[in-house]
Amino acid sequence: MKDILRLSLAFIIILIFTGITGLYFIFDSRPVSGNGQAVEIVIQDGATLSTIAEQLHQAGVIRSPNTFKLAAHLLRKTRAIYPGIYTLDSRLSNTEAIQVLAHARAIEITITIPEGLRSDEIISLLSHKLDLDSLRMTKLLTDPSLLKIAGEGFKHLEGTLFPETYRFLENSDELMVIKKLVSHFRESIKPEMLAKADQFGFDIHRLITFASLVEKETAREDERRLVASVYHNRLKQDMLLNCDPTIIYMLVQQGTWNGNIQRKHFKIDNPYNSYMYKGLPPGPIANPGLASIMASLDPEESDFLYFVGKNDGTGVHAFSKTLRQHINKVNRYQRRRNSK
Repeated sequence: MKDILRLSLAFIIILIFTGITGLYFIFDSRPVSGNGQAVEIVIQDGATLSTIAEQLHQAGVIRSPNTFKLAAHLLRKTRAIYPGIYTLDSRLSNTEAIQVLAHARAIEITITIPEGLRSDEIISLLSHKLDLDSLRMTKLLTDPSLLKIAGEGFKHLEGTLFPETYRFLENSDELMVIKKLVSHFRESIKPEMLAKADQFGFDIHRLITFASLVEKETAREDERRLVASVYHNRLKQDMLLNCDPTIIYMLVQQGTWNGNIQRKHFKIDNPYNSYMYKGLPPGPIANPGLASIMASLDPEESDFLYFVGKNDGTGVHAFSKTLRQHINKVNRYQRRRNSK
């Protein structure tokens, strides 16, 4: 009987020791190798716990990805680790690593991106507000992984940096920021919108290109569908679009834009010159907002083929069905501008 009690006691002691050892490996064990120096870890937006654990393991911060994940579950911290750039000491215990990541100060910066800005203007805004490398952000505009998110047809992210109010973590990097904009763009273009675009012969790239023209021509809610109707009508009749904002975009790309369109600019042989080449330009000339995209999909029913600004400070345009009407209005409103 005593032997049985001794064996039972020994078994209990072994279980307790095993449990304590197990808990130690889950919560408190540290990497065998490593020099204890600080390392920088970039946790991408949308990263899974497994991805984070593997990153920490590869950097020598923790001993085992599996025990880290188990510790995170036991501590109920699986959703407490936010994307960002973290500086961590190497050779941490799982508990220490989780506590540091879960209690890091997540300072958010709110930035509003207005409708109709070009990609270079958006990058200038973001790099200034978030203290990021504008050159690296510019290079990301042709990154294959980001272009894949944007959709078929895009060779450049112009048009996909979706105008919206965003909240970014203070320590976000360039890729995380651009990816957030492009991902939000793709989420905002619903399947039913693409189905409607197909009725006009547009894929997602052509839709956003068309919408960018509407966006740059008018900021007035009551005119977007009318402007869209003019360009749809011109495309149907195989006419030149004669869109001044495409000339401006062309000159910006060439580095020669000085704030004024001149007659000589209409003769520049460039695919963005809509006074020389029919159809849509090769790509978007700005980043349109949702209102301009929706107007492009639901244009006003009209016979208008022309429009000109009234130059009265309201941003209102005068629309015409014939070239003669248009020329008369151009002369009238041109005189108004010259008289100021």
